[in-house]
Amino acid sequence: MLLSQRQAKAMLNVNIFDEGSNLKVTVTGSISAGNAGIIAASTDQCYSNGALTGQFFNTTFARAYVCTGYDQASVFYALTGPPGFGGNGSVAANSVEGLSFQLYGLAYSNGFWQEYNYTYALDPSYVLGQPFYSSATFNGRSLSSEGLSARGLVGTWTINGTSESINVYIGSSEQAPGPLPLFGAAAAFGWSRRLRKRIATDLIIPPQA
Repeated sequence: MLLSQRQAKAMLNVNIFDEGSNLKVTVTGSISAGNAGIIAASTDQCYSNGALTGQFFNTTFARAYVCTGYDQASVFYALTGPPGFGGNGSVAANSVEGLSFQLYGLAYSNGFWQEYNYTYALDPSYVLGQPFYSSATFNGRSLSSEGLSARGLVGTWTINGTSESINVYIGSSEQAPGPLPLFGAAAAFGWSRRLRKRIATDLIIPPQA
């Protein structure tokens, strides 16, 4: 039952963090089968193998998007969430890994690209329900250089028509485990305590004749 509950509400985690002298973005997690969402925009692509543009890069044409993985034309699905994730820079990646991923937390505030406001896209080869991985590395860049001053979870976008979500974290590549791992850890801890107590009891109480 716990496993089915976890599969019913999957998520993707976008992590933006400093790795040595470079800035890196990784996308991990999964979207469960049948929960990609509601198609919201024309099929399109990032036109770059990896890109990151902050929410405040251009106040006339407000943007907040991230692209990772090898660029692919993909279907866009609607999101509901905050107007971006901070930042004031705009950079193209030097290297990428994995599947294509695009998140337009805000995108342009007017003009043609307004169609892509609050949307996301996954590589067309991705099989829903399977683990997802995508990354982009920006050499010589940092959270500071891109004006990403917030830390921790800075935004959660819900995939419209589903219980799935996309979280954006800044400042760390490691995230806390979800409800199932925490429950599993608690259960294992309780079981180990009971086992130790039983062993101790066996040592103290002599066998009965």
